[in-house]
Amino acid sequence: MTNGKPEFPNNWKEIYDADPDEFGTCTFGEFMQATALWSIPSSHSCIMRVENTDTGKVKEYAYRRTHAAVKRIAELVDDPANVITICDDESIHYLVHPQNERYFLE
Repeated sequence: MTNGKPEFPNNWKEIYDADPDEFGTCTFGEFMQATALWSIPSSHSCIMRVENTDTGKVKEYAYRRTHAAVKRIAELVDDPANVITICDDESIHYLVHPQNERYFLE
């Protein structure tokens, strides 16, 4: 545990090294339907993922109270390097600063 929060292992290496035959196949329609189905626990308001395009680091935050998420967004949105993805029960929002050179040409 760090900072009183449990750590969850990131098992990306196991998935990356897995044989492709271990994964089932699906049609494009099935894939698109699966991407539209998500659910957030009723105890949470939203989940936020922040990618810093300068450093390549990704941080994820889960919020139980909307005002706490709004406060975090206000802190993060001014940095042009931050790409913010916010997921709530009804939608997914993708926020990119207009000066982020990775996504926009000047």
